[in-house]
Amino acid sequence: DPHSTPAPVPDFSGACERDPRSLRIAWAPTYGYASPEPEVLAIATQAARAFTDMGCSVEEVASPFGADSADLWAAEFYASVGARLGPVLAAHRDLLDPEVAATIEQAMAQPIADYYRCVVDRYAFRERVRSFFDRYDLLLSPTLPVAGVDAGVTIPPGLPGRNLVTWVCYTYPFNLTGQPAASIPAGFTAGGLPVGLQLVARAWREEDLFTAAAALESARPWAQRRPPL
Repeated sequence: DPHSTPAPVPDFSGACERDPRSLRIAWAPTYGYASPEPEVLAIATQAARAFTDMGCSVEEVASPFGADSADLWAAEFYASVGARLGPVLAAHRDLLDPEVAATIEQAMAQPIADYYRCVVDRYAFRERVRSFFDRYDLLLSPTLPVAGVDAGVTIPPGLPGRNLVTWVCYTYPFNLTGQPAASIPAGFTAGGLPVGLQLVARAWREEDLFTAAAALESARPWAQRRPPL
């Protein structure tokens, strides 16, 4: 795998026992462009405060990476989808969800010049992210802008300008960079829907992610909660 590192595998179990207070943590509630539901934001904010309560240094940042990278992620996603699923659309369109079929059509219509422009722009985006993580070890945010959607809904309501590919606006930046990230349960809405807190570490620093995730789960245990039967 050309994208793997030859470095020794870290002691992930040991990392879970580390003190998290040396981590430099940033909290970015919206990334400068997301529109989370108020209840989701409140729950994620409360979970992020757990790190302050542990004695960690936590700074709020408004726009960690500048402009939204939705176009870059869409180009990457469409290139893969168009190549792999174009034949499926041609042979079985009647079996596909209309939103999925429309996404495949859009993918197949993407000009190659536009795709390569986005490839170049992706390198610049990755450098902005790398520069951000020169100052921080960990980035916190909500995992998703909504708590949950009904089965069969592909795009949550209330997210104007977002589509099937781009509504997951907190997670796709790290599909582009390949950084280690985890979603840890942050709490539940009044309706009983789960909300996640996303933790993102620097490239090749999975052990920092394990340290922070274990500390958060210890401070805010959730595994004992079970739905009524």
